[in-house]
Amino acid sequence: MDRLACEPYIEAVSNRLRKLTEANHSLAGIESLDDLLPRLLNLAKEVTDAEASSLMLYNSESQLLEFASIKDDVVGYRVDEVLMSSVKLKMGEGIAGWVAENRKPVMVKDAQRDPRFSNRADKKSGFVTRTMLSVPLVHQEELLGVLTVLNSREKSFFEKEDLALLESFADLAAVAITRSKLVEERIDQERFQAELKAAAKIQELFWPKIPELGEGSHVWAFSHPAASVGGDLYDVIPMPDASWLVYVADVAGKGLPAALIMAALSAKIRSEAPLHSEVDKLLANVNNAMYELMSAEGFFATIVLSKYWPQAGRVQTARAGHPHPLWVIDHNFRELPKTSGIPLGVEFGSEYEKTEFVLSPGESILFITDGVTEAENEENQLFGNDRITEYFGIAEGPPWAEGLLERIDSWRGDAAANDDLTIVEIWRDPAKTISGP
Repeated sequence: MDRLACEPYIEAVSNRLRKLTEANHSLAGIESLDDLLPRLLNLAKEVTDAEASSLMLYNSESQLLEFASIKDDVVGYRVDEVLMSSVKLKMGEGIAGWVAENRKPVMVKDAQRDPRFSNRADKKSGFVTRTMLSVPLVHQEELLGVLTVLNSREKSFFEKEDLALLESFADLAAVAITRSKLVEERIDQERFQAELKAAAKIQELFWPKIPELGEGSHVWAFSHPAASVGGDLYDVIPMPDASWLVYVADVAGKGLPAALIMAALSAKIRSEAPLHSEVDKLLANVNNAMYELMSAEGFFATIVLSKYWPQAGRVQTARAGHPHPLWVIDHNFRELPKTSGIPLGVEFGSEYEKTEFVLSPGESILFITDGVTEAENEENQLFGNDRITEYFGIAEGPPWAEGLLERIDSWRGDAAANDDLTIVEIWRDPAKTISGP
């Protein structure tokens, strides 16, 4: 073959290489998948000189091919909306399904005569497919989808050179799609982290300012979520009868869902509290009010709820599946009368029991969540009840709670928090001794 005869072939190859290079440069600067896909299909049409192009992405969960983008110069208006909303292909269905299942390219000279051809998209769009090229998009053995061009503009059908060109372009497209997905995942993760930080700041607003109880009584509280936000909750609320409503609750679960239930529970307790003078009745009404919301999504919450009168040291308390408070007297625990009650959100119409006792001068009552006893160290050992007993045997108090928290943190070491942790303590000053003359 002489030089003049070779020139058209050399020029054609050069043009194809130029188109691929231009396509690569064009795709490299696009990070958003929404921006990438239309550009990708326009380029696919340009490099193969086709009337239309389409991209079907593989949904690994449904195992279906779904139209992600369509570019058509023939029918045009709203073809993409029609196909994206109504046409999905199973693996092996139609030309695209065959390509996806076999991960092999296909060149179809007469689509209407090919037994693999599915005319579902043509019927929906009004487009008439005559000839087509279809290639799989694969990146590192992962099937991403199928890229198809339809109807050569200048020829009766596509040729092998067109298929080779589209395969090369598909390799570029697969890399571009993977890169865009990774960029969007990173952006989504950064956005999620920003939302978590904002949610954590909002959750902090739910923690009450620690009040002065007066009459020689004091309160101290601390809560720390295992994640950015959590499901532990506490509050100290002044009541009309000169008492304080004090509670600690633990919504099952962690993260944003538990935090949302926590917020709803906090609001409901505050709205119901002035309406009920007895803590058992208050718990029953809060349970009924929260039941539909919590049970619908499988949530429940444990809670210990008390009323405290500073002047007399009187304590009225009820529980809903929560650990008993710790009644501390001179380095020892005094056992509280047992009360029963299932967690909030488990059963509508649940009833709860209450008990009363008097907190004498020098005594404390601590309300805790199971994040205290179930705190884990680096060897996955639980802090447990024995270490709590050991702490109170050697520590100085009251107050005790802050020292207990320091003991837990020291014992945990570098281990990450495995559960939300909350401690609230009420204590009375020791009685003043009167010295003799």
